[in-house]
Amino acid sequence: MNGKRPFVFALALTMALAAGCQATPEEPIVSGKSSDALIERAAEQTAGTLAERVAAPERYTGSAASADGEMTVTIDAAVTVPEADRAPIFRVVPANITQEQVDVLMDMLVQGELYDYDLPKSKQELTEELLQLKQEQAQGPSEEDAGAVWVTEDGALGWEEYVQQRIDQLQEEIAKAPETVTPTVSTGQFQVYTDDGFMRAGGENTTDEYGWEALMAEAGEGMEYNSRASYVRAPERGFFLSYVTADNTEDLPYTYELDVSKIPDIAVTQEQAQALCEPVVEALGIPDMRLYSAVKKYGGGPNAPRCCWELEYTRCLEGIPIAYSSVEPGYIGTYEGDPENFEFKPPWDNEKLMFLVNDEGIVGMKWDCPYTIQETVTEDAALLPFDDIMDIFEKMFGVENDGKSLDATVDSVRLSYMRVSEQNKSYTGLLVPVWDFYGTEQRHMDSGESYTSRDPERSLMTINAVDGTVIDRAMGY
Repeated sequence: MNGKRPFVFALALTMALAAGCQATPEEPIVSGKSSDALIERAAEQTAGTLAERVAAPERYTGSAASADGEMTVTIDAAVTVPEADRAPIFRVVPANITQEQVDVLMDMLVQGELYDYDLPKSKQELTEELLQLKQEQAQGPSEEDAGAVWVTEDGALGWEEYVQQRIDQLQEEIAKAPETVTPTVSTGQFQVYTDDGFMRAGGENTTDEYGWEALMAEAGEGMEYNSRASYVRAPERGFFLSYVTADNTEDLPYTYELDVSKIPDIAVTQEQAQALCEPVVEALGIPDMRLYSAVKKYGGGPNAPRCCWELEYTRCLEGIPIAYSSVEPGYIGTYEGDPENFEFKPPWDNEKLMFLVNDEGIVGMKWDCPYTIQETVTEDAALLPFDDIMDIFEKMFGVENDGKSLDATVDSVRLSYMRVSEQNKSYTGLLVPVWDFYGTEQRHMDSGESYTSRDPERSLMTINAVDGTVIDRAMGY
């Protein structure tokens, strides 16, 4: 089955038609969308499998151009619809990492002896930190820090106030600190390290036999630390479990600077890498977790350039996977110059489970922001026909990229789950079916230069499969 439809749109017509999908250029397409309205729309009567309901072709071809020809889209895409009989909508909330899960990594991945992270700092260490902070205070804030706000127990502070507060704290800590600190062997057990009961487990070490390795887990009711947003530094939440070694490539994203042809290949196959990871996934006891993708990644950094298999896992519910996305929700908020006059919604990263494997075995692993499925909100969501989705894409892609000189190519269209934030709620979301459009963008700059971007984990556009609204993954809804 094949779908083919050439189309050309004028921007003015696009703007008029876009109102039907609740996304117009006169107002942000991500302006607060009602989860109640979505749930009501999803509850409409359904019949047949997902494939029968959406009636999508196996491949879709088409093209589009803005009236001035500055923006073009070429679609020659495989269309993927999961083999599923229904598409429930689930409500999810953050889940804690358990001690049993930390024990799994201690037993199955850690090779050498680890030493505790949360050791008290010596007078010398604290003094060095104090001197560094005083030097920064004398130099003054950077351009970015000058416009930032820190949220503390004492309220919202500007840069100068925050730095002085930290200096005062360090001086008090130095007076009580020990002269020397003796490292202790980590048991891998959670230890409380904040006043509100937040916990951390793990440790690190470097040995001649195994090199450098580290294990870290964080869990609890919530955690707060200062983290930069565009104009606000505010409480943030995130639970994770990770294992890292010197062969890890995850924190080395500078592939474009490397000559990959000169990096030694690895002998381990994808199948062998997966066979190493599956027992760990099973032992962690994460419901419905399935392999989503496996690609070779390259890293440079302080060690020799190297190669690893990166295996990414996501939940697969009722046969429908949660799409793996490189775009994470950021802060949503406003700031008008007065440190006390701001509102924000702190970020909540998507759940991700990732392994790095080379010829040495599993050399890296991270499970970020786990979910708990709180309830099934809708047993089977009504989905728009694929033709309606394509109408929305064809109209809205031009609106989204109005004024840009851009040539885009779409080579994959997939139906999957995405966690959508609920209105006016920070840490509860709905897993809803969405359509993602993947491909390549070539942007043309005023200087005459062009650059091409392709990220297989970044959707060019995401459309809610239930109500047809355009979703901004950076906003989370």
